[in-house]
Parts: sequence; C-alpha cells; structure tokens
Amino acid sequence: MADETTRDPAHDSAHDPAHQSAHQSHATDAGATQTDDSMSELVQAVERLTAERDEAVAARMRSQADFANFQRRSVENEARARVGGLVQLTRALMPVLDHFDLALAQDHAKLTVEQLAKSIEMTRAELQKALEQNGIARIEPTPGTTFDPLQHDAVMRQPAEGIAPGCVSMRFQTGWRLGESVLRPAKVAVAPEA
Repeated sequence: MADETTRDPAHDSAHDPAHQSAHQSHATDAGATQTDDSMSELVQAVERLTAERDEAVAARMRSQADFANFQRRSVENEARARVGGLVQLTRALMPVLDHFDLALAQDHAKLTVEQLAKSIEMTRAELQKALEQNGIARIEPTPGTTFDPLQHDAVMRQPAEGIAPGCVSMRFQTGWRLGESVLRPAKVAVAPEA
C-alpha cells in the first residue's frame, strides 16, 4: 500500500487513459489548426495565381486585338494614301489632257506646222508642270558633269574636247526621279580614261 501513496501524480496522469486521450485530442487540434492554416494559405495562393493568370491572359488578348487593329488600320491607311496620290496625280494631269483635246479640236485643214509645234510645246510644258507638282523631276546631266552610276546609265565611251575622264560627254536621254528614287537613269556617254 505504501507504493500506492508514493506515486507521482504527473506519472499517474501520463498513464491515465483519459488524460492521454485529452493530450492526443489537444495535439490533434493543434495539428488540425496547422493543417487548416496551411490549407488556407494554399487556397489563397491558388486564388492569387489564378487571378494573375486570368489577368495575363486578358492582357495578351488585348494586345493581340490591338495588334490586329493596328494591322487593319495600316492597310487602310496605305490604301487611302495610294488613292490620294493617284487623285493628286490625276488632277495634275487633267490640264494636259485638256490641251490635247483643244489641239485635236482644231480644224486640221487650217492648222499650220507652227501652230502644231506651239500646241505640242504648251502640252509638254503643262505635263512637265504636272510631274514637278508631284515631286517627279528630270535628270539632265550636262557635258562635264561627274558620272554618277546611281543617276546615269553609261551606254558608251566617247571623248569630247574639254571633258575630263569619267565625266559625262553627251546625254542621249533624260532620266527621271521621284524624290531620291531614280525612276529611270539618264542615258549618257562618258569620257574615257586617257
């Protein structure tokens, strides 16, 4: 009996099944709380990542739509610019056609060679004016001009008095350019090297 009186209460409670069950329940509650917290954090992380993904997908779709709209507007603007350029050139050429019509309306039996030549000169001047108004200019190298392979087409070598080698000695055909773009180089003869 003396053994029973000297027992340690803490030792007894450790062996007491009711106490063990309460301790396990407390440990289970603490584990469950940790599991609930971890699960809550995972749910929040999944929700945050889902929202970020949805935002990224929406941003990508907006970017694709913006780019498609940009492409469409670019094509429309290019077509409008092309039509605008043609309208401008056509308007500039209309007076030339009017001069042709006036010349053709003349009584051919009464038309002199001088009148015909004058009519051609007027029409040519009007055409030249229309081209210049649209940025089209003549390339007319004179003898002595340094040969420029970007604007001149050498069709032959021909010496000329007073013309340095490598320079234009004669122009056969006028060239044309639109701004800096050569539409047709001038056909020229070039003085040969000595």
